[in-house]
Parts: sequence; C-alpha cells; structure tokens
Amino acid sequence: MKQIEVIAVLSVESDEVRFTVVSTKDSSEVVTSAETFPLITVDSKDHRGNKNNVVAERQSVAAAAASCAMVKQRTPSPAVTDGRPNCSAERDPPMSPGNVEQDPDIIWEAVLRVIGDAVDKMCRSGTPITYIKSVAIVNEMATLVAWNAVTGKAVHNFIHWTDVRMVNGGTAAAVKWLLQRSTAVQCTADDCRFGTLDAWLTWKLTGGDTYQTDVTNASYTGLLDLTTLCWDRDAMRSQGLTAAAWPTLRRVNKRSAAVIVVGRLNGLSVHVTMARPSAVLYAQACYRRGQVAVTLTDRTAVVLGAHDRGPPRQQPALGPWAVVGYCEPNMADRRHPTIVYGLLAVSRASAVVSWLKNMGLTKSWDECVNTYASSKPAITEHQTYMVPAFGGLPSAPYGRPDARPVVCGIGGHTWRVHLITAAVDSICHSVNDIVGCVVAGSASKLAEPLYVDGQCAELDGLMQRLADVSGSRIAVKRLDMAVSGAARMAAAAINVDYADRREAVYYEPTSTDGQRLAWDGQWAKAVRRSYGWVAMDGRELNDRYAVVPADQRAGHFGISQLANLLRRFGLWYNRKVNDLLYSVRNYLTPSPRLHDVNTDTSPGSPVTNDNACKL
Repeated sequence: MKQIEVIAVLSVESDEVRFTVVSTKDSSEVVTSAETFPLITVDSKDHRGNKNNVVAERQSVAAAAASCAMVKQRTPSPAVTDGRPNCSAERDPPMSPGNVEQDPDIIWEAVLRVIGDAVDKMCRSGTPITYIKSVAIVNEMATLVAWNAVTGKAVHNFIHWTDVRMVNGGTAAAVKWLLQRSTAVQCTADDCRFGTLDAWLTWKLTGGDTYQTDVTNASYTGLLDLTTLCWDRDAMRSQGLTAAAWPTLRRVNKRSAAVIVVGRLNGLSVHVTMARPSAVLYAQACYRRGQVAVTLTDRTAVVLGAHDRGPPRQQPALGPWAVVGYCEPNMADRRHPTIVYGLLAVSRASAVVSWLKNMGLTKSWDECVNTYASSKPAITEHQTYMVPAFGGLPSAPYGRPDARPVVCGIGGHTWRVHLITAAVDSICHSVNDIVGCVVAGSASKLAEPLYVDGQCAELDGLMQRLADVSGSRIAVKRLDMAVSGAARMAAAAINVDYADRREAVYYEPTSTDGQRLAWDGQWAKAVRRSYGWVAMDGRELNDRYAVVPADQRAGHFGISQLANLLRRFGLWYNRKVNDLLYSVRNYLTPSPRLHDVNTDTSPGSPVTNDNACKL
C-alpha cells in the first residue's frame, strides 16, 4: 500500500467513545471504531448494559434545571463531622433527580478497546500505525473529572455538563460541590486532581506525566480569564482550588506534545486537545462575527458563534456564554496565533422526540421527520404549537426554569400528525431562538449560511424546516465536524497540509417574510404560556410575566402597554449605544500580545508566568 499521512482523533463523550483515523490528503476516514453506553441517573438502574435506560436518562437531563433548588437546600453529608471528613464512610450521598454522571472505568476501558480495535483494522488493511503523524483529542465541554494522582483512580463519577450541579456556575460549581459534599474527594486531600475530560485522558495516556489542558476546554469551566488567557486566580481561590489541583494551560503560541506511553498508541504524541463545539467552529471555518455553527443531536442543540476582535463584551444574565472558540496556528509567526472567541448557547428542545417515543406516537427520529415531511399539513391560524420545556427553559434567551411543557391550539381536529408537526416545529423555533441570541450577543447580523452538523443533520425534512423557520440558508457538510476540526488542527500543529474535499449540501428557505412573522408570533405566545407553572426562586405560580395584561387581551392601548413600549425603546437605545462604544473600543485597542500572558506547559510544573498567571 502506498504510504499516506493520517491523523488519529480520539473523540470522548460520556456516552460514546470513538477513535477515527483520518487521511490528510482528502479527509476521508481510513478506519473508525466506536462504543456507546447510557449515562447514570437516578432512573437508570442497570447503566452498564440496558440501552433502554437512555430514554429515562434524557428525561432526567431535561429536568436538571428544575431540580437546582433541591441541590441548594441539601444538608451537609453525614460523613462530615466536626469539620473533618469521616473516611470510613461507605459512600457519598445518593444521586438526586437531575444528576447525570458516568463511571470513569467504563470510559477508560472503552478508550483502550476502540483504540486497539482501530489499530487492528489498520494492520489488516496494510496501514501500519507508523503512518499516524499526530493524535488529537476532542471531548465534550465542561464535564468534570476528579481522580487520585497517586493511585490513578477516579474518586468520583464524571459530572456531566448537563448535570443540575452545573446549572449555576458551570464546572466551577461542580468542583465546589465535590469539595463540600464528596467524602472521597475530601479524603483524597492534596492528592486529588480536577480537570475536564481532555486533562484526564492526557494524564492517563501519558502515565501521569502530563497534566495540562487547552484554552478552549478551560474557557468552558468558567475559570479562565478571556483577556489574558490565564486562569482567573480569584475565581479559582473562591472555589477552593490551588494550582496543583488544576491542570496547567498549554501555551497557544508554542508547539507542545504529550507522548503516549499507555496502550496501543505507545510512542505517538498528542498535539491537540479541543472541546467539541470549538472543534466544530474551526472545522466550519467560522472566524468572524455573525458566523454560527450548530450541532444538533437527539438530546441537545449546541450553538457557537464566532466573535473576532478580542473577547466578547460582558453578556447579560440571560445572554450567551463567552468562551474561546479556537486558536489557529500562524505558520508565518507562531508567536501570534489567530484567536477566535465565541458565544455559546444551548437548547434541549430536541429531547421532545424521546417524549413522542414514550407516548407511542413515533418509533424513531427518521419516522418522526418522514411523517412530518409526507403529511405537510396546511399552516393555518389554528396550527398546533408545542413548547418542550420538560425541565423548564433555564438557558438563554428565556431564563425561565419555572416553565413547563405546553401544547397550544389543539382541538377535535388534532391527531398524531399535528403533534409530530408541532414537535418538529418546536425544535426549529428553539434553535432559531438561540441562534438569534448568539448573533445579537456579538452585535452583528447572521452571516449565511448557517452551518449545521450532528446526527440530526442527515434528516432532510428537519433541515428544510429549519431553513424555512429561520429564513436562512443551511449548510451541512459532515455529521461530525468535530473530528474533522480536530484533525485539521493537529495537522496544522505539525505543519502538515490537510485537505477537506467533502462538498456541502445546502437547504434554501422557501417561506416568505409574512409566514415567518406569523410563525414567530404564535411561537412567542406559546412560550409565554409555558411560564409560571412551578413556584421557584421566590416566584409565585401567578407570575405576572406569564399573564397577558387585561388591556392587551381586550385590544385596548392602556398605560401598561405604553410603559412597556417605553421600556423596550429604552432597552433598544441603551443596547445600541453600548454596541457603538464597544465597537469603537475594540477598533482602537490593539490585541494583547499572547506570548507575554500565557502559561508554561512543562509537565507537572506550576504556572510560571509573571503576568497574573501565578495562582
């Protein structure tokens, strides 16, 4: 066989491990191997083998935000007495509704198996392992791992990024919860190490020699200073973390590699680690404001929009989350890589299909979308609308954890097709809302096309409906662009050319402006009616935000409507002024010199930079 150059990408999520070898010549997959498994929740009794528990897990994930108050009101663990942990305690407090975890041993064993299986496939096809020029790791964002640095054993299950303990504060909040509640973590003391999946995998593959992470994964923890790209020492100190217990940051302007000494990839080097949304953004070549990448799966929709010219401005409480998109190596001047920031928003509306399955209305995603596409019910003023707020609507742009699912517009004519149609439309409207939130956060307009990947991207009916609802051109290139982005980044890190010859499939909107305006209005009314069903955070059930004032219902222009118009005008004027000042400041302020503010990456060494990077 003719010698080729390939990049190996290890993709690790809490419910799937995949190892893919990609050719740098045309980005085609040489070999691939994958394993999937359900997550651990209070509803999953046999998480090691029962795939039917995935449905229960998805419903529990959707209810995470609603259970946030339960975590806050929990009493201290009985294993802690007189301020000291009782290390003889048998176990930590049991899981609560909304907790989503995974057994680290399951993930690590799967990693070794899929790597071994892929290497065997390469050998059988005549492609030796020496053809692999670099290894990249791409992992789900924000998931927290805690392990013992001496024994190498995890001291607690993974805390998934959709866990209720992540709702307020992200990974930092989960770390604080472990330090306060987990007896195993408290008993590990100074030997306990924390990190995202990439830090844990790198540590395991290098036999404990490398303990570091990259800025993309670090930005999802809520502990990274986006201006200096260093750990925020005040935020870390407030969570009880020290430099030794948290991984060092890999310098973005310096080539570094972690040598693998465990498993079948012994002797190869890991040059790149990236969070999945960031890898997708890089693969879709999004580098300026207005460009947005959407990853749509059967559980979540993750939207990441690019933001150039420095870190995004401070976002409101109900706005998107500012993160580091990616750091692209500059071949001409590696001391000044291209830094692309991003704004992140997440929706769990796609979990509505699991509800349809439980109700016996559909058997699969394909059947759901095909039923919608084949029926094409007429769009009338009595169209059915569904708001799948199974765990509330806690994320941007709604910020309403007290919301609950509603179905509006049903009647004697409503049957299975109408409910399926409403479910598909709810996914599209939810994605359109969070895309608009991300674009508005960057003070720009949506730059078409809207890039979509994920397992739902292969459903033509869903993609066409999304194009019609959003009024934007949709581009679908691959189902998993994260692997392509990580491979491309790894190739750039070692100065190897990487060519992606896959052509994109485009979906053009067929709706009119009037239709979209009517759909958006009906959807907004349905969302408003989902508010106020659960009393939480001091709100009563008769929340005024969930009720349309009487003068509006009667069609009269009253004082409350006038006050509402004035309030909206004030918000619009304030936003425009802030956008103008923000643009002028970014235009006049030079970009920071990254080689002066980054950390050292020597394995096991503390942060050594003098510019606010010491902890």
